[in-house]
Order: sequence, then structure tokens, then C-alpha cells
Amino acid sequence: MSDENAQLSPVAARSLLEDARRISDRAHNAVRWPYITFLLALGLTTSMGTLGMAMTEGNAFGLVYVATLAAFFASIIFFLITTQGSLAFAWSKRWAIYIGAWLVPYLFAIGVMCFAHGSLPLAALASGLVFFVTFTAAIVEAKR
Repeated sequence: MSDENAQLSPVAARSLLEDARRISDRAHNAVRWPYITFLLALGLTTSMGTLGMAMTEGNAFGLVYVATLAAFFASIIFFLITTQGSLAFAWSKRWAIYIGAWLVPYLFAIGVMCFAHGSLPLAALASGLVFFVTFTAAIVEAKR
């Protein structure tokens, strides 16, 4: 270890710490917006898709199903392209909580679509819960 660090004044040390904080904040902001966008797209796609599938039959059901899958995969591709090289957050506990929180109402919405097909109140409730959870996760992430 050199003596250069021993000559660092408290003012210079505070300045360096402030610079490090600013750089960290800037990096975090750059990384989190694709995650927020993905959470909103995931919620919108899956809530509208399950609502549409619960309310339609035949060819219309197939169209909603294919459109939901296309939008879902487009969201994933967008997410992977925009987070290239910065996927550390994707393995964090917070991200696992967001996805787990989305999965519970989504599975409920799929259940409504399968077992209570045509029930508008249940479909609206389930789809609303899916979007509410992902919207809330996006807000939490935006405020971090």
C-alpha cells in the first residue's frame, strides 16, 4: 500500500465519496428503466391476454392467444436486448419477488380462463390483479 492514501484530506475524501455515489446512482438509473418497462409490459400483456382469452371463443380466442404470446416474447426480447451485460439485477432477491408476485395472480387468471370461461367479473378481477401487482412492482422499482 502506498502513502498516497495517507495524504488524502477529509474534504477530498468526501468529494471522492460524493463522486462515487453520483456514478452509482447514474448506473442504477440506466439499468433499472428496462426492468421497469419490462414489468409494465409483462403486466399489461398478461392481464389483457388473460382477460381477452376468458371472454372469447373459437377463432377470436386463438387470435388473442397468439397476440398475447407475440407480445410476451417481444417484451422478453426487448428486455434481453436492453439489459445486455447488466443482468445482475435479474438474479437478485427483489427481482425474484417481483416475478413471484406476478406469477400468483397470473396463475389465478389462467385458472379463471380455464375453469370459469366467460365469467366477466372473475376475469376482470383476475386480470386487474395481474396488472396491479406488476404496476406496483414497477412503482417500487422506480422509487428505489
